[in-house]
Amino acid sequence: MNQKINRNIALVTILIIFMACKENPTEMSIELNPLLTEVMVRDVNLSPGISVSTFNMLSDIDWNYALSVPDLNNFDQVPLIIALHWSAAGDAYEKYLRCQAEPGLSRLNAIIFAPDAGDFYFWEESNYSLILTLIEYAKKYWPIDENKIVVTGYSMGGMGTWFFGTNYPQLFSAAIPVGSWTDYKKKLKIPFYVIHGEEDQHYPVGEMIEKVDEFKDLGSDIQLHVIEGYHHYMNCSYSNYLTDAADWLLNDVWD
Repeated sequence: MNQKINRNIALVTILIIFMACKENPTEMSIELNPLLTEVMVRDVNLSPGISVSTFNMLSDIDWNYALSVPDLNNFDQVPLIIALHWSAAGDAYEKYLRCQAEPGLSRLNAIIFAPDAGDFYFWEESNYSLILTLIEYAKKYWPIDENKIVVTGYSMGGMGTWFFGTNYPQLFSAAIPVGSWTDYKKKLKIPFYVIHGEEDQHYPVGEMIEKVDEFKDLGSDIQLHVIEGYHHYMNCSYSNYLTDAADWLLNDVWD
């Protein structure tokens, strides 16, 4: 009789633990992509300024990226910003870095890494596994502060920002999605600074306002900044409001 009771108690306990994990899933584990090696990341040129380069990976696969680096002689460690471009072919990753991410976040004196999504979305494994691998090796070989890693992006890159910030919160101190959308429904584990155009044609601002209110009701640390008169194709102009996000990081998140 006692054995039966103990067995039932054990089963109930297991069920409670299972349901708790289901309601509050842990972040996704990080698996390194073998196409990108430690040596490739270690040997990246970290000279000051903006540069465009390519990882010539295994299996004859190339991964293009743009990089903005401050004068590292002035700092022991600097933040790392993962900057994700809008949906476009060609050199969109470089254009995004030059016209939005770098001018908007320059006061952070951060290394800004802007990868090329190629023919895929940032939340597809072919892309996100490389980005996660880059971050892990960068923490080992680049002079970055592991407590000041941020992800940001515009449009498709903004949706990628939501993906990384919700699935891999253990890596990031904050997330800054711009002109984007998410269907995530649980409490956010890191601070989010959301920037959205009042006249966005792709992602209606009213829906984003409702979504942010839902996150706040769950106890999330999130704020929404609606830019009056801005529509979706004013992508570079949003750099003016990324400067406010940079101040938020310096004064509220990292202080």
